[in-house]
Amino acid sequence: MTFSTGNDFAGTQGGLRHTEQYFERQLAHSYKATRNQLSGLDYSTKFSVWLASGALSARMLYQQLQAFEAKHGANDGSYWIWFELLWRDYFRFLHLRFGAQLYRRSGLRQRAASEQKSRRGVKLELNEGIAQAGGAVITTPAQVEQFRRWCLGDCGEPFVDAGMRELRHTGYLSNRLRQVAASYMIHTLKLDWRAGAAWFEAQLIDYDVYSNQGNWLYIAGLGTDPRGGRAVRTDKQALEYDRAETYRKQWGTL
Repeated sequence: MTFSTGNDFAGTQGGLRHTEQYFERQLAHSYKATRNQLSGLDYSTKFSVWLASGALSARMLYQQLQAFEAKHGANDGSYWIWFELLWRDYFRFLHLRFGAQLYRRSGLRQRAASEQKSRRGVKLELNEGIAQAGGAVITTPAQVEQFRRWCLGDCGEPFVDAGMRELRHTGYLSNRLRQVAASYMIHTLKLDWRAGAAWFEAQLIDYDVYSNQGNWLYIAGLGTDPRGGRAVRTDKQALEYDRAETYRKQWGTL
């Protein structure tokens, strides 16, 4: 089953119904074990859809998570939901700290003097950076064609293509495939990471500027992680997470 939205998902009331059912079914306990699956509704929380629109807040979800743990107990799964809510906050603080530098091709690799500006100055710089993010980052005809095929799910790598087709047709993509597709675009195709971030912005129903930019910087190795880029082997990822080739067959890439 592919995740999709409908009337039952709309607005705050839809979000509250979803979270109530999620915690009533005690899916939080299995979250860490299932979060890297590729298809369906229950393998991950799907909270991001309502968080991105402001229909639900991270504080509200944390309170629900605390109530769940008080009633049913805490484990690695419920902890990991809390941990990922913290990541969302971290990416917001990252934007307050570095502003438009997060939108440069070099990311945080080169610290600009503008870092020392007042908070107001950083906010203004951030707005300018967002406005410029759609600039000419893909320039040569070969790059344009590579990027087009990556966007359409026609780049010739079945696991990546399957993910990009799901994204284009549904507006949603599992966290695992987001990382795989981003890594392939950056480290295999050698394209400007900002173009990929912009494509995700245009497609995702749970698009969040802070999380999207932060995660693309992380994969590119241009954020705050000292370990550098997160290049993953696509064949290894496919073997680990789609051994039976179910997902690739579902999206017509095999």
